[in-house]
Amino acid sequence: MPHRAPRRFMKTAPGACDWEQCLLMGSGEPTRARAVVSSSHKQRKPRQEISACLKWLVFLLNSIVFLVGVGILALGVYLFIKDFREVKLVDIILNPAILISIFGFSICVVSFFGFMGALRDNIFLLKCFAACVFLSYILVVAVTLVFFTLFYTDTTEGLSANWLLLYAVKNYHTNRNLAEIMDALQENLECCGVSSIAQGYRDWNMSYQFNCTNSNPQPEKCGVPFSCCRKSVISEAAGSSNPLLPAMRSLECWQNALTKRPGDLEHDIYTRGCLQPLRTLFESHAVHVGAFVALLIVPVCISVCLTNILAKQVDHQRYLLEREARRNDRRRKRDHNRRDQLNSLDLLEEGKFNNASANATRPRPPDIPPPLPPIEHVPRKKSRNASSSPTRKPKSAGVENAAARRKRTATTTRTPPAAAGPAPTPQATTTNRTHQWVLQQTDLVPQKSKS
Repeated sequence: MPHRAPRRFMKTAPGACDWEQCLLMGSGEPTRARAVVSSSHKQRKPRQEISACLKWLVFLLNSIVFLVGVGILALGVYLFIKDFREVKLVDIILNPAILISIFGFSICVVSFFGFMGALRDNIFLLKCFAACVFLSYILVVAVTLVFFTLFYTDTTEGLSANWLLLYAVKNYHTNRNLAEIMDALQENLECCGVSSIAQGYRDWNMSYQFNCTNSNPQPEKCGVPFSCCRKSVISEAAGSSNPLLPAMRSLECWQNALTKRPGDLEHDIYTRGCLQPLRTLFESHAVHVGAFVALLIVPVCISVCLTNILAKQVDHQRYLLEREARRNDRRRKRDHNRRDQLNSLDLLEEGKFNNASANATRPRPPDIPPPLPPIEHVPRKKSRNASSSPTRKPKSAGVENAAARRKRTATTTRTPPAAAGPAPTPQATTTNRTHQWVLQQTDLVPQKSKS
């Protein structure tokens, strides 16, 4: 006898019922059968495809960057409000407060996309974060290339460091931001003017405020900015006992500087231009700038890759949820169809029970046997023995024809078997026999042959 697997290891077909369900259905318990059918399909949750570690790592990193961006934005707004000045289109680049505010706001927006996309499992925000990070890195690379181009280009025409410094000298009196930038460069780099190594200070003759033309009404005519004065002159004047000496010495160092020779001004102001010291400073830090930009690609690539991985996991998890929802819909429809079938079976069983009870209560009719079919007599034409009686005459042809016509008439007028009446009584049977004998005697019905 073959070995039979235990019940807990036996599997049924997807559309078939278990033996308990079939037994319940056949035993007339549809309610319990429906409960078994509905409980057989349990709601299965799809597997979790989103890595919790990756999700919260992206969220925390972007949250920290967002807080840093908020701090930078607050600092820029504070500096702008503290030293409020008229804002022009060029001030977006020249005003440090505006630059700091724009930088902080950009960090806030990009990091907001990152941590909100990770928190809410939003694919669109995650992809926006990755795209913004990549575009920001491209922008940093482009700005670095522009700076390298500016400082390594010696042309006096076109975009170069020389052109930018001359533009700042010419518009020194019109833009406060340009004036502050030039003063900071001349003080920190110990230079005055732009290009010339020995007579760079003479570039201020192109300024509307310091030129030596007769049409210049400004009191700073033929002078240079105060930032061109040497720090040693100011410190010596500050150490004297006369409190007015520093102010007087600072006025003497820059007034009428454009009318003097470089040898007479070496102890009072800086005579070399700022282009060469600025280029030397950039060249000394060019390697560091390039290395920083090159290494910046590492965190950018890491953040973009992690964000894309998280977005793919979210997308796959969404696909699994949608697939499970479709399966649940099909399962509900299948259960609904099964319930309809069970209900129809219940209705059929109730109908059979009602018919059986109605038949049981209906009175039975009396047992009457079915009517017997009538006996059909097929006439047979037989030869009759000649009569031995001498007095009897043979029949004529006319009599024979009349007898044949009567036979045909009797045959056509005879009642069909389907329309036969009730079974004949004994008296009717006797009458029929007498009538048959009379007909035989009159030669209308042939006699039976004697064996």
